[in-house]
Amino acid sequence: MRKRRKFLCGLIVCLGATTAGCWQDNPPPAKPTPSYQGITLTVGAIDEPVLLEGVSSQRGEWVASRGGQVEVRPKPLTPGSAGEVDLLLFPGSRLGDLIDASRLQAIPNEAVMPPPPPDAGTLGTGPSPGDPAFASTPAPDAEGLYDYMGIASAYRDHVTRYGNERMALPYGASVLVLAYRRDAFQREANRSAAAAKGIQLEPPRTWEELDVLARFFEGIDWDGDGRPGHGIAVVLGDDPEELGNATFLARAASLGQHPDQFSFEFDSGKMEPRIGSEPFVKALAGLIALKSAGPPGMEHFDAVAARQAFHDGKVAMLIDRAERAAAWSNGKPVSVAPLPGSTRVFDPGSKAWTKPQQRNAPSYLPRGGGWLIGIRAGLSGTQKDAAIDLAKYLSDPENSNRIRAERAFPMVPFRTAIVSQGLADPTSAPDVDTRLWAEAVGKTLAERPVVGLRIPGAEEYHRDLAAGRKAALAGKDPRAALADVARAWSERLKALGRKRQRWHYQRSLNLRTSSEPPAPGT
Repeated sequence: MRKRRKFLCGLIVCLGATTAGCWQDNPPPAKPTPSYQGITLTVGAIDEPVLLEGVSSQRGEWVASRGGQVEVRPKPLTPGSAGEVDLLLFPGSRLGDLIDASRLQAIPNEAVMPPPPPDAGTLGTGPSPGDPAFASTPAPDAEGLYDYMGIASAYRDHVTRYGNERMALPYGASVLVLAYRRDAFQREANRSAAAAKGIQLEPPRTWEELDVLARFFEGIDWDGDGRPGHGIAVVLGDDPEELGNATFLARAASLGQHPDQFSFEFDSGKMEPRIGSEPFVKALAGLIALKSAGPPGMEHFDAVAARQAFHDGKVAMLIDRAERAAAWSNGKPVSVAPLPGSTRVFDPGSKAWTKPQQRNAPSYLPRGGGWLIGIRAGLSGTQKDAAIDLAKYLSDPENSNRIRAERAFPMVPFRTAIVSQGLADPTSAPDVDTRLWAEAVGKTLAERPVVGLRIPGAEEYHRDLAAGRKAALAGKDPRAALADVARAWSERLKALGRKRQRWHYQRSLNLRTSSEPPAPGT
């Protein structure tokens, strides 16, 4: 009886161990650090050379441990000149341009997803080697550095992929959030006045609720300084950061990204613009209406002006990129929430509004999801191995956390464990609630992602959109303004080749397509 009890206890301990199973009592030996003695890798950046500061500050350990060399090319590159370097940093919106120019090569899955140990699955704690799911079940690197599964699924499964190929590794993320003054929402005089109007002073769950809050705070002394304030600051004007386009598309996504659809800006089958359809018209009209709830001249605000208005205490709320939290602080507590969603969504098939089972709140990820690391097409052998190793090194937990803390170019972390830690440097934003910041970013990354446009010419399409928004802000009917954008997009499709653009758009949605794109111009 005693022997049986000992056996059962041992079995219970074994079954209660981690999902890796009891075989981890004898884990496989760690891989030796690879040696790239005599290898020199060149690293460059498209459009934003300041991205290279993270590489410059973190390359030392890679050089010391691998024996290779890393040369940073400070001159900004274009998709045409991207072939001059081995490793390329770029905004995700440029992915289609680079693939269309044959400047990148796919990163093999096995390079970031090493196979499990041969005896894995012995106790039924995971797929067995004969199970088809086994091949897609990743294990951490033997060195324990990369932690592929620690990457947020939006970046692991969407942003870094194009079709069924992984074309990059993440370098940094960008997330839109709502920042708001805590005293505006908690001041008793405000709460009493809001209750009298049937308004709850809580972070809005829908864009309509955000509109109501913005109008409520407009023109009242919501912070007790004796002066009337304004409701909200949003980017509506020309903006180098494209925050105005991103805010509009985030609002449109809640109305127009149907849970059963992959397409958003275009119909992926016919490759026709959807930008002039009902959800986009409603979103643009809603944003234009916010002009009356913001500071005078808000229709011309860029990202810097919007942040300054919030920083100076002129507005109660701000829609901004989470990584810019340091610009919000000015001695008053700041809270953070995810962007709102919608209780209705447009079905492009039936061309009718429907009510989803739950609030429709997909996460729009601007700049094609953020910033990526790609490998130059044509690299092979040890040079290619070294380039992939350096890309993994820059995106591993430790180094990616250091890189996102670079004040010259702040980014949101793309690893869930690091997101949960909050702001990289809380002292840079002492008034921002770092717990709420982490919750807002985490919830955003956990939602169904809508990755910003990343087909060839994405930046030109967005310039057309900015022109349409500008026309609407100047008084043109939103429907007519977006119809002009749709016509401009159709002309671009014709010039670039509708079939080729459709191939790219379907791949950018991670849909399976033919392996080769149609000929240029078709």
